[in-house]
Amino acid sequence: MARYFGRRLIQLIPILFGVSVVTFLLVRLIPGDPAISMLGSRATPALIARIHRQFGLNLPIWQQYLHYMDGVFHANFGISIFYEQSVWPLVVSRIPLTLELLVYSAVIALAIAVPLASIAAARRGGAVDHGIRLSATTALGVPSFWLGILLILLLGVRVRIFPVGGAGTGVADRLYSLTLPALTAGLAITPILLRTLRSSLIEVLRADFVSTARAVGLPRRTVFRSYILRNSILPCLTVLNVNIGWLIGTVIVVEDVFGLPGLGSLLVSSISTRDYSIIQLATLFFAFFVIAANLGMDLLYGVVDPRISLARKAA
Repeated sequence: MARYFGRRLIQLIPILFGVSVVTFLLVRLIPGDPAISMLGSRATPALIARIHRQFGLNLPIWQQYLHYMDGVFHANFGISIFYEQSVWPLVVSRIPLTLELLVYSAVIALAIAVPLASIAAARRGGAVDHGIRLSATTALGVPSFWLGILLILLLGVRVRIFPVGGAGTGVADRLYSLTLPALTAGLAITPILLRTLRSSLIEVLRADFVSTARAVGLPRRTVFRSYILRNSILPCLTVLNVNIGWLIGTVIVVEDVFGLPGLGSLLVSSISTRDYSIIQLATLFFAFFVIAANLGMDLLYGVVDPRISLARKAA
């Protein structure tokens, strides 16, 4: 296990390096001049040139990148052009809310997908099964920003069950305030999980060990929880693992729609203001989130199926 963690940590270095190179080059392709965005109506050629010299924007791209990496190795990730402060505390302070929304969204997606997939698999070929599959296929084509606006109008404005803005204070208030955004992000990935889990459940339901468990008189709940669901959930977790990047992209959009002060909304606003330092650091954190989620999912595989853990230790 220690060697496994060591290999994953070593793999983390070139991945983050590649992300930093690609992000550094792509943000320079964003139309517009960050100096003009910073100065606004006060922009003059002299002030623009001064800002360029101050932030090194007048240097060639390769020199700018070497200067940036030198700062990274000295724990200096640059100064925000728009906020005029170090980007590290500015970005780090937004991370907890984004992580909470990510986890909450994944939990809601699984909470919806598991019972619906179980019902569809138990009644496969029937009207209920077709209705669930049709609903999942339809939901797959709904943009998350449009779904978020619909949920705001329905559950936030008309029915007034959930707040339409703010992150809340305290654990209970935070969960209550993030329910609508998490539901929006979770529904975006639920159809994929539902279809995968349904197919896996149907395959496991035909297995001989399920018939044997039923024949010896085990309770239906025990058979479903310990034999059917546990052996069917791995493909669903694999699909969730593969689509973590998509879920993160959805959370970025959802934060902007609901006006949440998370890392995603900061990234979106920084793109519009051409704040290069914030974009680069925020993107590195999102890349790290994907890698950390993949590692966490690998560990969860061992909890769900101990054979995976034994095989990894043997390797």
